[in-house]
Amino acid sequence: MRENLRILVEMQKIDDVIGEKNKLVEELPKKLNSMIGNQKNATELVDETKEKINECKSTQKLKDLDIQNNHGKMNKYKNQLLDIKTNREYKALNSEITHLENKNSTIDDEILELMETEADLQNQLAAAIKKLQLADDDLRLNEEKLKKEIEDVKIEIKTLRNNRNEMAKKLPIQIVKRYAVLLKNKNRRAVVFNENNVCGGCGYKLRPQIILEIKEGGKLLFCENCGRIITHKNFE
Repeated sequence: MRENLRILVEMQKIDDVIGEKNKLVEELPKKLNSMIGNQKNATELVDETKEKINECKSTQKLKDLDIQNNHGKMNKYKNQLLDIKTNREYKALNSEITHLENKNSTIDDEILELMETEADLQNQLAAAIKKLQLADDDLRLNEEKLKKEIEDVKIEIKTLRNNRNEMAKKLPIQIVKRYAVLLKNKNRRAVVFNENNVCGGCGYKLRPQIILEIKEGGKLLFCENCGRIITHKNFE
């Protein structure tokens, strides 16, 4: 039985490593996806900022056209003033010219605001392009490296599992099945140690008789609380 316990301890050590490798298999793709996501977000930010700049420029052009049209109307009205014969008509045209001048003044202010907005957007675009370049560089430098690391870890896991399974062939099938069930249902901790007279898996206080039997190592023992296989640290 001592040999069986020794094998179980070694199997648990391997499964502890497999557990850590499995975490890497989960974390590394997340890291890669994060880089891809950063690049995508940076690209979208550049495109959105460029679109805002184009909209800003288009609006400025439309407002410039409005000013030009208003100037054309004012020139037309000023020419008409020369032919006006009544004071009422003269005042009406003058009022319309004044209205157009005020309108152009307002449009000028709006164009200035748009120019300021465009300048801010150009600064934002420069920052967004820099951010995109960094994201591109980060992905270019690390994508293949991470993909290879993921594949290497998967190969390591496969090798570890094969080694563990070879060890398992030396055990009675009933023990292997019990180990497998515990590994699946007990957070990958099937074999634990007596830790200062408590179960190293769940912290349950061990009875004196169990403690004595664990030291003797003559049979397979299980925690009375969590059901894990429990043994002495001498098997480490």
